[in-house]
Amino acid sequence: MNFVPEQPKQEVEDVPYFDDVTSNAGWRGHTTGKSFETLKAEIIGAVGRLGGIVTGFQRGTFVIGSRKRDGFQMHYVVEQSDGTMYPGRMDIAALPIKDDARHQRSLEKRREKSLKMALFMLREALDGTWFLQQLSPGYAPLMPWMLEKSSGKTITQLWSESVFSDHLLPSGEGDFVEGEFEESL
Repeated sequence: MNFVPEQPKQEVEDVPYFDDVTSNAGWRGHTTGKSFETLKAEIIGAVGRLGGIVTGFQRGTFVIGSRKRDGFQMHYVVEQSDGTMYPGRMDIAALPIKDDARHQRSLEKRREKSLKMALFMLREALDGTWFLQQLSPGYAPLMPWMLEKSSGKTITQLWSESVFSDHLLPSGEGDFVEGEFEESL
């Protein structure tokens, strides 16, 4: 008999408003004083450390469910082991902001802060990905998030649907050998 766990469905409406997030709840970057240019430069450096090259940022608006969210598309390329460059993009939607009469005076400032927070958290995630790359041999750090142009699917989706994965993993180097680590830590 197989057990299939129930997966709670996260609605797009479950994303918190920028105005409601706090550091105590684990959100970071909502009070950053860094400029867009500084945050983008840090992201470019983090992507470079992971083996990718950022080719541009495009600012825009995502319509997700009933909410509009400011954000960016970050375009980048990853060099494959055979030297070919694989282009893709990553969509980054900032947290939505409250847009009611009570908050109108600070609307533009809060939109800017939400966008900066999104870039700050992206840089943090990329830095964390670099640590994971150090710990997990064969890890393809930029692939899980990369959206492929023609299909709009992530590389992870394409990987699971085809033999594409055979070309991404290193061959045999650093393979896990059973029994070579201590069972009880």
